[in-house]
Amino acid sequence: MRIVLANGTFDPLHPGHLYHLQAAAKFGYLVVSVTSDKSVRKEKGPRRPVFPQEQRAEMLRALRCVQRVLIVESGKDAIQQVAPAIYVKGREYRGRLPEARLVKRMGGRVVFTDTPVYSSTKLLSHLCK
Repeated sequence: MRIVLANGTFDPLHPGHLYHLQAAAKFGYLVVSVTSDKSVRKEKGPRRPVFPQEQRAEMLRALRCVQRVLIVESGKDAIQQVAPAIYVKGREYRGRLPEARLVKRMGGRVVFTDTPVYSSTKLLSHLCK
C-alpha cells in the first residue's frame, strides 16, 4: 500500500480539514503530520495554536480516514521521516509549495486535493472580532 502524507497545523480542526483528509486517504495509507506548537507560534504568532499539539494529534487520530499521526517541526521534517509515495496538500498551495522538490527528489509525487478551502486563521479572526 502506498504511503500518503498530509501535513498541517490543524488548529482548529474544521470541515475543510476533514474533506481534505478524506480525499487524501483515497490514495493509500494516510499518515498525518501535525506541526508542533513551537513552529506554529513562530509562524502564526503568540496566540496560536489554540489547541496544544497533543490535542490536535488526538483529534486527528479519532478520524476513520487517518491511519497514523505524528508531530513534526515542519512539512520538510515530515517528508524526511515518512518518505511518502504521495504528499497531499490543498489546492490553495498549488504553485507555492517549497517541499514539492524534496518529495520529488525522494521519488514521490505531490497531489493537490480539490476540496472546499477553509482558513483556520480567517475563521479565528472572524470569531475574535
